[in-house]
Amino acid sequence: MAGVAAGGFLVRGFESMLKECGNKKYGSLQSAIQTYFDYWKDSNQLSSSDLKDGEKVATGDNHPSGAPSSPGDDSASGTVSKIEPITKVLVNAGYTLGGSLVEIVLNPLRLALETKNIKIVELALDCLHKLIEYDHLEGDPGLDGGTNSKSLTDILNMVCNLVGNSTPDSTTLQVLKVLLTAIASTKMRVHGDPLLGVIRVCFDVALHSKSPINQATSKAMLTQMLSIVLRNLESDGVPSDSLEDKETYPNDSTTASENLIYVKQKNMTSFLSFEGIKNLVGANDTKGLEAIIKQALSPEDRRKTTSAVDPQTMSAKLTDALLVLQTLCEMGMKEGNDDDVTTRTRILVLELLQSSLEDVSSQKIFQFRDSIRGHLSLALIQASVSESSILFQCALGLLSVILLQLRESFKDEIGVLFSVIVLRFLDGSDLNKKLIVLRMIERVCKDPQLLVDLYINYDCDPDAQNLFEKMVIALSRISQGTQNMDPKSSAASLSRSVKTSSLQVLVNALKSLEIWEKSHRGAGNKNAAESAGEVSPGKVIDEPNSGKDLPINKSGDDGSIIDTAISEFNQNPVKGIQHMISSQLVDDNPTSVAQAMIGDYLGQNDEFATAAMHSYVESINFSGMKLHFAICKLLEDVHLPREAQKIDRIMEKFSERYCMDNPGLFMNADAVYAIAYAVIMLAADCESSRKLSKNDFIHLSLRSEESAPKEILEDIYDAMVEQNISLTAGHARTSKDNLMHQILKNLNLSLPKSKSFNGSKFEVKEIIKQIQNIMDAEGRQMGVFYTSQRIELMYPMVEAVGWPLLATFSVTMGEAENDSRINLCMEGFKVGVHLTHALEMDTMRYAFMTSLLRYNFLHAPKDMRDKNVEALRALLDLCDSRIYALQESWLAILECISRLEYVVSWPPVTATVMQGSNHLLRDSILQSLRQLSGKPTDQVFINSIKLPSETALEFFTALCNVSAEELKQTPARTFSLQKIVEISYDNMARIHLVWSRIWSIVSWHFIFAGGHPDERVAMYAVDSLRQLIIKYLDRVEPPNFNFQNDIMNPIAILMQRSKSEALRRLLLNSTIQIIKSRVGRVKSGWQSVFRIFTAAANNDMEQVVERAFENLEQVMLEHFNQVFKDFFMDCVNCLIEFAKNKCSQSISLKAIALLRICEDRLAEGLISNASPKLDDSSTGTDTACSEKYWYAMLNGLSHLTSDPRPEIQDCALEVLFDLLDQRGNKFSSSFWETIFQQVLFPIFNNITKAGRQDFVSSANDLARESSVHALQLLCNLFSSFYKEVSFMLPQLLSLLFSCAKKNDQLVVSISFGALVHLIEVGGYQFNDPDWDTLLKNMRDVSYTTQPLELLNDPSFGNGRYLPRNSSPAFIVASVDVYGVDHNQEALSHPDDERSIGSSPEAPGNPAKPASLQSSQSFGQRIMENMKESLLMRSFTSKQKALESDEITPSSPMKSGDHTADPDMDHEPRGTEEGHGLDIVRSKCITQLLLLSAVDCIQGKYWGKLNAQQKISLMEILYSVLEFAASYNSYTNLKMRMHQNPTERPPWNLFRQELFGTSIYLDILQKTTGTVSEELVKEKLQGVAEEKLVSFCGEVLREASDFQASLGETTNSEIHRVVELRSPITVKVLKSMSGMNPYIFKSHLNAFYPSITKLICCDQIEVRDALADLMSMQLTTLLPYVS
Repeated sequence: MAGVAAGGFLVRGFESMLKECGNKKYGSLQSAIQTYFDYWKDSNQLSSSDLKDGEKVATGDNHPSGAPSSPGDDSASGTVSKIEPITKVLVNAGYTLGGSLVEIVLNPLRLALETKNIKIVELALDCLHKLIEYDHLEGDPGLDGGTNSKSLTDILNMVCNLVGNSTPDSTTLQVLKVLLTAIASTKMRVHGDPLLGVIRVCFDVALHSKSPINQATSKAMLTQMLSIVLRNLESDGVPSDSLEDKETYPNDSTTASENLIYVKQKNMTSFLSFEGIKNLVGANDTKGLEAIIKQALSPEDRRKTTSAVDPQTMSAKLTDALLVLQTLCEMGMKEGNDDDVTTRTRILVLELLQSSLEDVSSQKIFQFRDSIRGHLSLALIQASVSESSILFQCALGLLSVILLQLRESFKDEIGVLFSVIVLRFLDGSDLNKKLIVLRMIERVCKDPQLLVDLYINYDCDPDAQNLFEKMVIALSRISQGTQNMDPKSSAASLSRSVKTSSLQVLVNALKSLEIWEKSHRGAGNKNAAESAGEVSPGKVIDEPNSGKDLPINKSGDDGSIIDTAISEFNQNPVKGIQHMISSQLVDDNPTSVAQAMIGDYLGQNDEFATAAMHSYVESINFSGMKLHFAICKLLEDVHLPREAQKIDRIMEKFSERYCMDNPGLFMNADAVYAIAYAVIMLAADCESSRKLSKNDFIHLSLRSEESAPKEILEDIYDAMVEQNISLTAGHARTSKDNLMHQILKNLNLSLPKSKSFNGSKFEVKEIIKQIQNIMDAEGRQMGVFYTSQRIELMYPMVEAVGWPLLATFSVTMGEAENDSRINLCMEGFKVGVHLTHALEMDTMRYAFMTSLLRYNFLHAPKDMRDKNVEALRALLDLCDSRIYALQESWLAILECISRLEYVVSWPPVTATVMQGSNHLLRDSILQSLRQLSGKPTDQVFINSIKLPSETALEFFTALCNVSAEELKQTPARTFSLQKIVEISYDNMARIHLVWSRIWSIVSWHFIFAGGHPDERVAMYAVDSLRQLIIKYLDRVEPPNFNFQNDIMNPIAILMQRSKSEALRRLLLNSTIQIIKSRVGRVKSGWQSVFRIFTAAANNDMEQVVERAFENLEQVMLEHFNQVFKDFFMDCVNCLIEFAKNKCSQSISLKAIALLRICEDRLAEGLISNASPKLDDSSTGTDTACSEKYWYAMLNGLSHLTSDPRPEIQDCALEVLFDLLDQRGNKFSSSFWETIFQQVLFPIFNNITKAGRQDFVSSANDLARESSVHALQLLCNLFSSFYKEVSFMLPQLLSLLFSCAKKNDQLVVSISFGALVHLIEVGGYQFNDPDWDTLLKNMRDVSYTTQPLELLNDPSFGNGRYLPRNSSPAFIVASVDVYGVDHNQEALSHPDDERSIGSSPEAPGNPAKPASLQSSQSFGQRIMENMKESLLMRSFTSKQKALESDEITPSSPMKSGDHTADPDMDHEPRGTEEGHGLDIVRSKCITQLLLLSAVDCIQGKYWGKLNAQQKISLMEILYSVLEFAASYNSYTNLKMRMHQNPTERPPWNLFRQELFGTSIYLDILQKTTGTVSEELVKEKLQGVAEEKLVSFCGEVLREASDFQASLGETTNSEIHRVVELRSPITVKVLKSMSGMNPYIFKSHLNAFYPSITKLICCDQIEVRDALADLMSMQLTTLLPYVS
């Protein structure tokens, strides 16, 4: 069928022609047709066997359509021999006529065309069209020597000549069809003049035809023909010599990343390289430019200035293309009077050039650019000055093609044309042409690379005009322009359109820069946001030059891909893995698949997977391994999973394990956890071009100042930066992504921002200078075209666009309402904010944000309009779509949102919106505001979960600040506080590292809100806080972490600070609810719970205290092992505070009882050793840690001993010393020292630091009792653990003796009682250094407490310091250390049992009072009596029962009657006299008690003392005794007795002297009683003998001399003195009765005179004692006297 169709059309056509020739005389035509029929008949008779050997028919298979053939090559062209049957040729399409067959076929057609008969011509055209279309004709018309060139050329010319003014439209269409088919044919290749003829015919039809169809058809055909001609260049080789002046540089990513700009193309020739061209361009002198261009087009100048391709070297196709383009350009330059034909011609030419050049690349046009650039330039310039708007528009369309497609080859021409055409009309006044230019610029500005190339090649070149900058400035000026005209006029409407278009162009330019920035992100310098990890969900991080690759490739929002892969894996593991590989979730190798699957599985939250992960981490030994190497080890075999929570679980376990393997290196696992993430961020930073500073790294690592040593962090930083340590060295690599950045993205972590580009002029100039330096390196050759792929180029370009655009926005927003321009402004704001954020141009970004925020007018609702609502809408849209770009602007944004809610929800403010304006417009704006306050506003807070870590912190900080301002309003608003609660729930799913930083911000705001004076607000904050804590406790906290304590900290702080009882109850109830609902999950939170209970213990409301204690007791009893294992000290401190509470004594006692439970558990070893150390000297051993726990309890009990309630004091004392007594054997010496210094000694601060005035009230009697009891217990404890605490003896003695030096009688008594008790119960363990220390302190006290005032101040002798109606003997008042009273009779009856001198307790008297228990020591009896009576007794007064326990002076005494005066008044305390008397009296008491201590030592431990110590003891005793004897001397007594009234006894120290004399004589007698070789050897016996003889002789001598001076005097004063001194004399005489007879005999000569004088003494007791002496000593000597 195809064969019939192919061959039959010609037969039918010829037959139709013959019919038309029937009555006409077209003989030649008929003859030619008949010849064809004859040949056709003959050819049908031939068979295929008649063909000659070697001759064959060419088919379509031999030469495919479109294949070129060489001219004149018949075999190759598919022709047949002359005798070939025509039926074989025409049987199918594609068979080519050859030889004579061409003439046989074409001759009838040629003759038919000559007939001018329309029907015959149309039949001939139809046949010719089909012959060409079916490829039956082949040749090269117009090409010299081409196949069938002449025949085909002739017939084409004939076809072209058919078209005329009178040609029917149908014929014209047929002609056009034939011509288009001829041009499009691949066998019939039209060249040269025929080609131009064809185009000329089409031109004529398009211009002159009256048929619109023919015009449109011809235009379409012209466009198609030109496209075909230029497309043929693709199959045509470029002559080698045509590329000699061209250098092209591939758009290579390596080149782009290495250089700021690089050469893309070099044009060694320049069409416009004439002097003066710049001046003409600058002056917009179009006539001058035309003249220069026409001169350049002359043949001579072209040969001088260009190097066009030689036509002889060009191929036919290239020649055709050049010929056509030159012809078109010449037609476009056609000069005329701007008549319609000329204008239409030029319009058509420009349209054809535009359409044809749109599909031609710069590579193609480069081959003949020099031949057409002049024509194009002149055509464009001429068209630009035409009055025709259409022609002007076509010129701009062609210019846009040159800019978009051919700018590399037309660099110099663009510099001229852009200035002359674009910039000139932008600055002109013709609004129509200005609008046309704006639309053209809008079109070209959509190509981002064009703007970049324009800026590089012109603005950065100092020899060229700043095209980009001038364009932007002109656009901005147009957008801001104002014209005074009628708003309703057409000119005003056109002006508004121009302003809108200019604004649209500016916004489009900014959009194009944004697109370019996105597409080139990663080339050269990494985009700042992604380098910091701030990447939006769904965005791929692409860093081709980083050198680090991902084992899991695609990073975007591939959650659905992962879900699909998991689903497929669950159904079929093989398909699931294949899906992950095909989706590039893992690399296509077994190791990557295994690592990824293991990591993802280990991060699961089910029990078994968690156990497996723990087992894996614990199998790695991190001991001694630096932290960054430990992370490398962790990631060596397992990839971190893709989900943040899974990663976090692994990192938590790693931190715990590393902390256990390296104890003491970091404070806790919290610190390791924070540092581990800081190391990951540093690794990501090291793999990019940015470098995290050391200070930033340390800041990221430290959760607190104590968490880690800075030296370790600095070492980690230096190692990773200097040695370029990679954490993923063992991972499989691809070439697409970076693993560490991927991890940061999965975790939603961001690095601290690097130094941002502030857009300063200096920085912009630096970038331009770099570009110019590169241009200088190329020699600044004309025609060198540069381009760039580096992101830095955006900085000066955005700088050039941004500020004019902001100025335009400002003017536009200040104008009347214009929806289109307002929308453009809002779009520009959004693009500008995003672009400046991506480039880190913070100054400009801040300017964009500030401007946008200013235009919402929420601060002035009265002036709000639709444009302000749109500004607010744009702001909220930014918060949704470009949330990453807002950063520090969040504060202002959230303030706007807060004001929006305020305007919408508070009726008084709502009423002010557009007050006084149109009601409908006002309702419309309010409706819009309400809509914006709904979902758009909520979306801002919902999107907070998408924010990277650093931005999230800024968001929460800003929201808390806004909420704080709301709470300060009256009445307080809680809108932002509610939002804080809501987004806290959402962001709680972040990793602990980020959430803890967020909570550190939010928690303080909850504390602020919880302290609000409005209880409604405070309670809402507390209740929200409780709910957040309960939700957070659903997360499992690993050991050694502190997250829970941080989140519960606000409740503890509020409990401590709040003064509201209702709020404190709510806080306590919230805590109790948290405990009861999550008791199994609370870990570190117990620390805050105890702080809350501690604060509750200090509450004044008994109900609050009781409720808190009940729950604490319940927790202790039911969950002790769970809770107190790690928080023992917190529990102890809490119990101490409950014991101190003043509301309930029963709770205090229960708390102390619970302390005993804690003591038992601690002693049993049930408390964890992981406790904070007390001080830096701790060893870290188990013993040291446990001692810290003991310290907490002991120190608390020590404080309780000062409680004002006696029951609590006694209980605390008993528990304290009982605990020490039971557990002290476990304590180290260093801990014992701590106990004494910080626990026990402070108990006595009330007596060591207090004066007498602090003990005079009944309220302090309890303190005295406690001190007495505590001292007794302390001495018992010291004695029990003497071996362990003996080194503390100096400090203990220092305590006791410092008390002994006080001026308060009671303090002195207490201290000496304790000292005596200590000596009695522990003296047997003292060694020589201990005794030396004791004696040294006693010697010091003996000297410092001598009442020298009695000797130095004469006023003490005249009664100045005596209380009114009191006795001088008041000075010797003292405490009855035996519990019995001494009366004045003791002075006159020294043998009385109640006298100290003759007391049964005195040395040498074995009997003890019946009233004392035998088990009590002397010191115990002192303290016991002080505790029971607290009475002061006078040494010289008679027995009197005191009625109170207050310290009172002795009763006054009357002559002859020693009863007390019940009406005695006391001298007011605080006066000078009273104070002096107190001092003297205290010193006297101290001296007396010191004698008691000496008596105790000599009585029990004399044998343990060495000779020197015994001598020291004698000296101490003698110093006290000597002072008392000196004051009590006969002379002094006589003098004082003379000064005082007769009825009053003189002041005296007889009690001290008598007691001291008794002890002194006992010691001396003991030492000299028997002869000991050891004592003799130590010379002690001789010293003692000397002292004994000297002392006894002195006493007897003074007594005898005074006795002798009495004579017969009747002076009562003298007799009274003798009477007072007689007990001393008696004591000495009695002692001499027991003196070693040898010594007495040896010194009888010294004693004898005194003894004989005393025989006449009036005192009976003296004579009796003397009689005893003689009977015992002299009787033994009488036989020898004679």
